[in-house]
Amino acid sequence: MKFFKVEWTKKKGAIALLATTLVVTSFFFGGYIATSNWLPWGNRHYYQVLNANFQECHILSGVETCTTEHNVVFNAGALWVQQVTSGENPTGCTPSTTCGFKYVGMSAGTTAPVATDSVTGATNGDCGKPSADTELTTNGFARAVGTVTDITGSSPQSSTVVKTFTATATQAVAKSCLLNQSTAANANNVQLAAATFTSITLQNGDTIQITWTITWTWS
Repeated sequence: MKFFKVEWTKKKGAIALLATTLVVTSFFFGGYIATSNWLPWGNRHYYQVLNANFQECHILSGVETCTTEHNVVFNAGALWVQQVTSGENPTGCTPSTTCGFKYVGMSAGTTAPVATDSVTGATNGDCGKPSADTELTTNGFARAVGTVTDITGSSPQSSTVVKTFTATATQAVAKSCLLNQSTAANANNVQLAAATFTSITLQNGDTIQITWTITWTWS
């Protein structure tokens, strides 16, 4: 009888060892499937960083000049992105073909944006707000959808939103914003980013190309 008990204990030990081996193997195999790495805890994708970069190229009387300026990503705009990626209903509107950060707005105002600015809603969601600056809606500078290039490359990966405005009358411009709606004074407006640059006065027929580059970096 004692011999039987010893043998049964050994069998239970073998079963437990086999079960443990299967669990560990499943962990490694599952980690490999998910990450292509036999050491899934070795992945260094601990965080992601969202960034935006701004460039403008204008042609005055046939002469082209390009500048790259410092820009601000608004906290409210970053929150909108975070809510989307978390499966929540973001401020303003749910992402769709008519709701997303692909619209470019312009302003003649020179007030520098601040990350903590309140930039949502029918008033503050306009380019230039919440300062006294106002968004342009005439002379060829009404808010418009840009041409979007999808994310490409390895980390950091980036996509672009490009829009060329053509002046239909004399107009000064000094600020650009990246927004989620096609029109100003929209209750669903959210600004993702804004940049000020040295004021440029365009005459009828002059153009300015705005390029917003959205970059994701992870490590």
